[in-house]
Amino acid sequence: MTKSFRAVLLLTAAFAPALVTAAPAAAPAIDASSDSAESSSADEITVYGRGQVRSVAEIGQRDIAQLTPGSSPLKAIEKLPGVNFQAADAFGAYEWAVRISLRGFNQNQLGFTLDGVPLGDMSYGNTNGLHISRAIISDNIGKVEVSQGAGALGTASTSNLGGTIQFFSRAPQDEFGIAANGTYGSNKTYRAYVDLDTGEIGKFKGFLSYAYLNAGKWKGYGVQRAHQVNAKGVFDLDRVKVTAFANFSDRKEQDYQDLSLDQIARLGYNLDNIANNYPLAKALATAYQTGSAFPAPFQTVDDSYYDAGGLRRDYLTGVRVDGELAPGLTASIQGYYHNNKGQGSWFTPYVPSPGVGNPISFRTTEYNINREGVIGGLAYELGRNKLAATIW
Repeated sequence: MTKSFRAVLLLTAAFAPALVTAAPAAAPAIDASSDSAESSSADEITVYGRGQVRSVAEIGQRDIAQLTPGSSPLKAIEKLPGVNFQAADAFGAYEWAVRISLRGFNQNQLGFTLDGVPLGDMSYGNTNGLHISRAIISDNIGKVEVSQGAGALGTASTSNLGGTIQFFSRAPQDEFGIAANGTYGSNKTYRAYVDLDTGEIGKFKGFLSYAYLNAGKWKGYGVQRAHQVNAKGVFDLDRVKVTAFANFSDRKEQDYQDLSLDQIARLGYNLDNIANNYPLAKALATAYQTGSAFPAPFQTVDDSYYDAGGLRRDYLTGVRVDGELAPGLTASIQGYYHNNKGQGSWFTPYVPSPGVGNPISFRTTEYNINREGVIGGLAYELGRNKLAATIW
């Protein structure tokens, strides 16, 4: 959705009972974010919930906190049934390699949102969103909801055929506080996070966070580096609540070499780009362009490139207003804006640099996104039923 709005109108009525009870005595509610839960009595079954036609699971901040600080929030949901997550690095920060699927549907068929803001399909180099690792600092995610059935029509997404993954930022703390954490590891990996919560100041509370990551590649030569800033403020004005946020991300990453089964069989899992050996990269390019033999043990020009990488700078902002218009009738409206500028680079051995006698040339892909949108909704509670309308 670039320079134009696409409207999707949803009108649903849930006529299923809000509470189904198999025994008059109530049992404790089950915490969906925990790994396991036990009933207090073997002969009592109590089911709470609103009628839904899809399986929805929730991962809370407690589950996310168990991960190494800085890990992709997608790693927290990989333990759910039907979810498969793959990455090339320990944090899941290398965006090109991150893949997630839900019951066999790949990420191009899933819908992703952050606080209702569409993230597109989170594929590399998409034109309608950005990856969750750039949209928000993982420490500031409050919960993740995974819908494994057909995605809800109310989700702001055009790709939610196979389900939705909705991220929600945490609420600002009620008390003033400062929090920080740091991570150090192999391959000169440094990661730091610091947060300031204002606590309640009259009817306002908010937080400001900063995170820095510098992670050396675990094989080959290169680094993943990122700076991120998150700010969020909430004004609670009795029957009206105003929420505003501004997120910034500046990311630089050097690629891992793509591998095939044939490459792994011939050259091993540790094969990577040869950024530390420019003469070898030139020899491979020369062999391809002249038809001569490749330097052993390489057999094709695609076995290893000199280097490649990506740059991304994102600004994501939004304002949401929630209010109660009448008893049982609520309304919300949210506006958002996303700006992205980036570059994908590759030292290609296919084309020589013109006029300089170098068999390698430098190729770039330039990225530029400007997208804005408005999401509005009405909801009316009518006894056990709820009538809702949403427009995007």
